[in-house]
Amino acid sequence: MKYLFTFFFLLFLNSDKKEDLNYNLLIGSWYQDSFANTTATGVFTFEKDSTATLEMKDGKTKAMIGGMTGPYKIEKSKKILKITMVGKQKTFEIHELTDDILVMQNQEKGKSKQTYKRYKNGK
Repeated sequence: MKYLFTFFFLLFLNSDKKEDLNYNLLIGSWYQDSFANTTATGVFTFEKDSTATLEMKDGKTKAMIGGMTGPYKIEKSKKILKITMVGKQKTFEIHELTDDILVMQNQEKGKSKQTYKRYKNGK
């Protein structure tokens, strides 16, 4: 009886588990205005070949300020995204991923969640 109760209890806990994210939605470009507390717009682009690009654009003119590229990988079981640029790896927890919204949080202490919108030509 004890084992039967344990089985149903674990089954109940597992049924409350959230659905896995559709990581294919990550492919493409995402933007955030006022990126890193500046007036610039940050645009992340994730390619199918596990390459990520970050472009900084002037908030007013949308002219390119700078950019960098590096590899990324996803740890699906932990909802973790790791991006390496300029020799430094940053780890982000993915909180939400839909067709139009990406919410992730840098795992450094004290960092708040960042919300990105799907970048389309001309936004």
